[in-house]
Amino acid sequence: MKTKVLIFPEANRFEVSELTLEQMSEDDIKVRTIISAISPGTERWILKGKHIGTKFPCAPGYHRIGIVEEIGKNVKCFKEGDIVYGTDNKWKENVYRMWGAHIFYSIGNYKNYWFISSKIPNEFELETIVFTQLSAVATRGIKALKGKPKEKIIIIGAGFLGLCACQLSIYKNMIPILIDKDPKRVKFGKKFTSFSFSIDDKDIDEKLKEIAPEGFDYLYDTVGIPETTDKLVKFMKYRGKILLQAQYFDKERCAIDLDQIKIRELTIKTTIGIDTVDFYETLEYIKKRIIKISEMITHRFKDDELEKGFEILRDGKEFNLGILFWWK
Repeated sequence: MKTKVLIFPEANRFEVSELTLEQMSEDDIKVRTIISAISPGTERWILKGKHIGTKFPCAPGYHRIGIVEEIGKNVKCFKEGDIVYGTDNKWKENVYRMWGAHIFYSIGNYKNYWFISSKIPNEFELETIVFTQLSAVATRGIKALKGKPKEKIIIIGAGFLGLCACQLSIYKNMIPILIDKDPKRVKFGKKFTSFSFSIDDKDIDEKLKEIAPEGFDYLYDTVGIPETTDKLVKFMKYRGKILLQAQYFDKERCAIDLDQIKIRELTIKTTIGIDTVDFYETLEYIKKRIIKISEMITHRFKDDELEKGFEILRDGKEFNLGILFWWK
């Protein structure tokens, strides 16, 4: 069986292609895609060829909701017609699996899927919960910091991940400050917190000192620019915490100033990925509108417009956060 898929044949190129699916095993399920979405940070880095483990040609993406059309003999937790989240693929061609969410049909192990519903959710729910996995990275990060009410947190990056972390910190009664370089993102961040600033503001030091005269409790990095991290470390409270959650691919320039961290006796924490608890906790946050995904969706396309969505991601000429694709 052949199926439509979006692949990266080489760095900075993408195209719609076809792949031949393998035969199902007893542990596999066959899933038809309803909706997929771009994870902007991960898929941009894969497209550039910098993400850890990237090989070309590859099929990227991990945001995907589909309907189960067939199950293997050993599959007991799903039935035909179930709505599931995830992606696992087996195909015959020499195309590397960087998860491969932007595919019409998939055949893969049932253990790589999360159950969503026994019937298709409405359009609004599908558009919001398709971003659950990336949003769950913020859930994991905020939990790792164990923040308390009224504590102050600087979040570097007003992208999708940073905005999710901002909303979760507000839910935890913390006080978030968003920092970004892009004026459009700084402006967009003000929808979620009045404290959304450009790192290039000439009076950024005064603004931060006014908000936290005694220093900030937490610094949450979603971007990975050492100069920005080093600058903001100086506003940290003694024995505060830093969460490094960005992707640090620039080996020559990604070193942060450990001396500045040491003299403040700051704790460095890291997280990567999510687990099942994070996923379902975040799914509830989205359903209850604690994380307002709909406000962060900037582009909607059909599956015959896949290349348009990835042009926006690659070129960055249009402001973008959440980019999704409806499949026929």
